[in-house]
Amino acid sequence: MKVDISGEYKVCLDGECGKELVAQLPGSLDENKIGLVDDILITDQGKGQKKAKGPIATRLTRKFSYYGKAYYKRDLSEALSGFEDELNKRLFIKVERSRSLFLKVDDREVKALRGSLSTPYLFEVTGLLKKDSTIEFICDNDYENMPRAGIIYSSTATDETQTNWNGLLGEMSLFSKESAYAQKLNIYPKGNTAEIEVVVNTDKAFKGSFVLNSEAFAGKAHMELDLEGAGAFTVKTTVAFKEDVRRWDEYEGNLYSCKWSLLDSKGAEFDEGTETFGVRDFGYDDEGRLTINGRRFFLRGEANCAEFPEAGHAPMDVDSWLKVMEKYKSYGINCVRFHSHCPVEAAFVAADKLGIMVQPELSHWNPNDAFIEEHSRDYYEKELREIIKEYANHPSFVMLTLGNELGSDIAGTRAMIELVKMAKDLDDTRLFAWGSNVFYGEKGFNKDSDFYTSMGFYKDMLRATSPGMIGFLNNEYPSADHDFSKVTADIRKDYNKPIFGFEVGQYEVLPDFHELADFKGVTDPVNLKLVKEHAEKVGILDDWDKYVEATGELSRLCYREEVESVLRTPAMSGLSLLGIQDFPGQGTALVGMMNSHLEPKKYDFAKAEKFRAFFRETLPLVLLPKYTYTDDERVEAAVKIANYGKVPLAGTFKVKLVDTADQKVILEDTICEDSNCKVGELTEIGTIDISLAEAIGGKKAVKLEIIVSFENTDIENTYPIWVYQKEFLRDVQVPDSVYETRTFDEKAIEVLKNGGIVYLSPDSTVDAIPSSIKCQFSPDFWCADMFKEQEGSMGQLIDKKHPVFKDFPTDSYSQWQWWPMASQRAFIMPQYITSIITEMDSYMYLRPMSMLFEAKCLKGKVLASSMGLHNLLAHPEARALLLNIYRYLSSDEFEPEQEIDISFIQKIMLKN
Repeated sequence: MKVDISGEYKVCLDGECGKELVAQLPGSLDENKIGLVDDILITDQGKGQKKAKGPIATRLTRKFSYYGKAYYKRDLSEALSGFEDELNKRLFIKVERSRSLFLKVDDREVKALRGSLSTPYLFEVTGLLKKDSTIEFICDNDYENMPRAGIIYSSTATDETQTNWNGLLGEMSLFSKESAYAQKLNIYPKGNTAEIEVVVNTDKAFKGSFVLNSEAFAGKAHMELDLEGAGAFTVKTTVAFKEDVRRWDEYEGNLYSCKWSLLDSKGAEFDEGTETFGVRDFGYDDEGRLTINGRRFFLRGEANCAEFPEAGHAPMDVDSWLKVMEKYKSYGINCVRFHSHCPVEAAFVAADKLGIMVQPELSHWNPNDAFIEEHSRDYYEKELREIIKEYANHPSFVMLTLGNELGSDIAGTRAMIELVKMAKDLDDTRLFAWGSNVFYGEKGFNKDSDFYTSMGFYKDMLRATSPGMIGFLNNEYPSADHDFSKVTADIRKDYNKPIFGFEVGQYEVLPDFHELADFKGVTDPVNLKLVKEHAEKVGILDDWDKYVEATGELSRLCYREEVESVLRTPAMSGLSLLGIQDFPGQGTALVGMMNSHLEPKKYDFAKAEKFRAFFRETLPLVLLPKYTYTDDERVEAAVKIANYGKVPLAGTFKVKLVDTADQKVILEDTICEDSNCKVGELTEIGTIDISLAEAIGGKKAVKLEIIVSFENTDIENTYPIWVYQKEFLRDVQVPDSVYETRTFDEKAIEVLKNGGIVYLSPDSTVDAIPSSIKCQFSPDFWCADMFKEQEGSMGQLIDKKHPVFKDFPTDSYSQWQWWPMASQRAFIMPQYITSIITEMDSYMYLRPMSMLFEAKCLKGKVLASSMGLHNLLAHPEARALLLNIYRYLSSDEFEPEQEIDISFIQKIMLKN
């Protein structure tokens, strides 16, 4: 029998127990509006703290904050009404999720049988309860006698995301059992059989049997029990599956029920229940590729960092988690990595139902002294054991690591290896690794770990961008043929297990102020409000949606390149993103297509179908050597098919060349009529070889799209290319009517005084442009507040309808044809003015920046470029842009509306 013990509890806080408050449980202090002002900032990676000076600008602000012990007390007389006959049985109290939790019954301490930050707490209260007993829970979210730094820095307990709440969540129950009961039943599928493991707990010797049956089993399973004395006894057996058993798989939530009974020697039922499970095999093949049910698949992961700004903690119900998982699935995600935390039961249940894989982690983020910190080894070993056993029947639970970005000394590293071995001994149906991005990849793989997930391998990267804007995406001329095969070949010399990318992406998008109206719960988005106030103060709030859209489009473009680079790497099993959802802390890292409430942002770039177009199981890949061409060239590229679906692809692949200006089909051809693209393979099906001589159609420049598709399916991929007329690019000469200068010299001022035209085009260097920053193609990585070595540029907002772009096809945001120019410097101006090309700045600064602006000055007109186009003429796109500028300057269209004085330019160009 079970009774609910949730409801109203009297509460007092440590040091304030003379002041009695009331709280509704389940719930947190925050939800009950109990606590203090949120003014404590955790520092030194969990080891220190400081008092905030003024509003917190780097994360959401808790409306009520509290660190320490909280005491929750109530009498059980009402709850025990009707339960009196059960009081002579074995009695237990369960709390589904809490912090460090203790229990007293009538002031008597009761030690937990089990429980951790990641698993339910269970207390045996047999013989302690009376009709009028009082219980008191003591919840400690300051983690005394626990590895505090590793916990409080992790997603489990950080104020940077879900808040370090104090409370009791989910199921709160008192239940009775007979003298012997089934403590846990775990079903471990292994090929065509399952290993059954039952823990029977008895307070005295017990003889009987354990019987279980399921539609998945070829027959009933029956275990005879002869348990000597009291204790918890583990018994095992093996049962065969039916030949036609349905397998749990990617996006296939095939589940079974198993009914079981614990019987005594006379056949009397002592305990019974139903367990839900799935039949699946998860592992890797002899080439070190991840497999599910023996089939290679492509891991399309996302890091969930416990961002739940309304409640300040994860939802505890299945329906809420079904909505979360459905949103992930809509973006193409098939695996959710729970960054340095383990989700609640409801999350596993939802993932089970939808066929989404789950990778939990210990509540552990310690890059300094992992497993050396006091209490660390003992606590995390306990948490690891409990996670493995508690969630064993969830087929979605496929992998686990010991935490995020762990670092340690030799003793700590030895502990990691030992814990991985222990985990594998406990459960060989899942994969375990010593951590995600351990030592930041700088010490390579651990041979005992079942997989390697990292940002790199020693000094070589496994993603396109990292802090400081290192990586190929911002440092190598763009193409669609980059892969990580060189790095994986080095790893494969000594490690033949799965490799997948870690926290890939992190491309920042400017804040979505539409989300402000959604904050109605325990957190206050002060950090976002401060950015909005700043944007209004500098005069760009009216155009803010354009800024967000431009950074979002560029962000998604960069995410696509990350994904396709991994798809082009045969040895990689996939990648895990960071991320689809905004991260509202760590300086405010708004990197998502969805906001912190896990709602798609109200912009075109954020539509799920646009992201899913490249984040999917099967995708054609055109290995373009570049994106910009002249019309005397040919587009020659191999075409490969990454097929990680469930069936081979046999049939016809076609290619189309389309002019984006009018959607005219210029060319349509067959690449391969009899393809044979095996499951789990990257298959080259042929090449494209397209002459561009006719494609340009007499125009000076065009944007074209190469579309490769599998006939009669939705399998296709589209690549843009930009083609420029060779003849048009031949003669790059400044018009006679224009004074082009590298410096704002006396002659430039004289020309302006006389009503002339000045084209100010300095070299794109800090010496030539003292008031400037170095830009890069992509938006900022994560955020400039977290990685202060980054200058903060966020890409270009382009006035695409401006006449200067008459023969230079462009959108309002940077695409690949902008790469050489976008990688130059941008002017930092004295104040915001209208720019033809605005260089968008990090929310942290919102400096007025530009790469191309025009204005009246004195009696003349000036156009200023920070891009140093004269030094980029090896690139046809730069030549084309410069020619368009020259044409525009010499035309009647060059009539700037805004006016500046010479001091405006001098402040940019002259050293202080």
